[in-house]
Amino acid sequence: MSQAIDNPAPESAVDTSDVPLVGARELALALKILSAGNGLLLPTVTLSDEDLRRVEQDFWQISPRARVRKVAVLLRFRSFLTACQTRHVSDLIALHGQAAIVMALEAAAKMRLNAKWGFNPVKMARAVSEALAAAAEGYDARTVAA
Repeated sequence: MSQAIDNPAPESAVDTSDVPLVGARELALALKILSAGNGLLLPTVTLSDEDLRRVEQDFWQISPRARVRKVAVLLRFRSFLTACQTRHVSDLIALHGQAAIVMALEAAAKMRLNAKWGFNPVKMARAVSEALAAAAEGYDARTVAA
C-alpha cells in the first residue's frame, strides 16, 4: 500500500493545486453577503480588499461548515470574482444577467481550481454558455410540449 493511502492529508490542510469542490449555494451565500442587501451585486464590479475581507469575515461567522470547507468556498469565491472580470465571462453576464451569474456560480462550484492560477476563464465561459443553451433548449421543449 502506498504511503499516501496510509497517511491521508490532515483535515486542516487544503490542497491549493486542486481546491475541493463546494456547493453552488455556498458560493451564492458569499455573493449575497457581498451584496449586503443592496440587490444582486454583479460580480463584474471591481471590489476593494476591504469588501472581500468583509465577505470572508461574515461568511466565516455565518457558515456552519468545517474550517477546510470554508477555506475552499472562499478560495473558489475569490477565483470566481476574478473570472467574472474577464471579457469572456463578463460579456455573458452582461448579455444574460442573473441566469449567467447562477450558471457561473454552478460552474465555479464544480470546475477544477488551482488557487495559484484561478479558473480558466475560457472554460468557465464555455460551461456557462453550454448551461444557458441547455436551459433555453429545455424551456423551448416544454413550450412546444404544452
